[in-house]
Amino acid sequence: MKGPKKRWLTALDGSDAGAAGLAGDGAEGDDADDAAESAHSVARRDEHVGAPTRTLLSRKELARELRRQAYQKAKRARAADPKHLAMKEAAKLRRRELYQQAKGRRKEREAELKEKEKAAVAADQAEAKRQLAERVKSAIGRGSEPGRALARDIERALQCADVRELMDRLRSESAVLAAQHAGGALALSAPEQDDG
Repeated sequence: MKGPKKRWLTALDGSDAGAAGLAGDGAEGDDADDAAESAHSVARRDEHVGAPTRTLLSRKELARELRRQAYQKAKRARAADPKHLAMKEAAKLRRRELYQQAKGRRKEREAELKEKEKAAVAADQAEAKRQLAERVKSAIGRGSEPGRALARDIERALQCADVRELMDRLRSESAVLAAQHAGGALALSAPEQDDG
């Protein structure tokens, strides 16, 4: 059932694609080849004259071109149809509304996660402070009175050799510093008395 491929003569601009394309419809065998040859010579002649160029299309190509033209025609009709335009606008508004709702839900989730994270950090800090306080209390020891506990802590600190040495040096220098300070105050106050 193999036969020659049927060709359809059409204009490139598509203005008379249906009428010109049906010219070779009933041709079979050698008649189809003759029709194709004559159509080809007409297309060549039209090229030289300056008329719209014509090409030969197979059935598949012609069907594709007709579908494309029908699609373009329907597209132009939709672009001018007020019902279609109103439907598109309503769909756009609905999409925008759904997006805003999803965005709101996402922000709420992020805020909840942030609050939970802040609460967890605060709890960790409070726990660290509590543990530090317990360690300090255990290192210092607990006394019945704050003064006794402080005195005991000072005694413990004084048992350390470095602290004892530092305290002895401070005692020896404190008398000298006190005398210098008292002498400086007297020197400053003496000229004021002479003027007065």
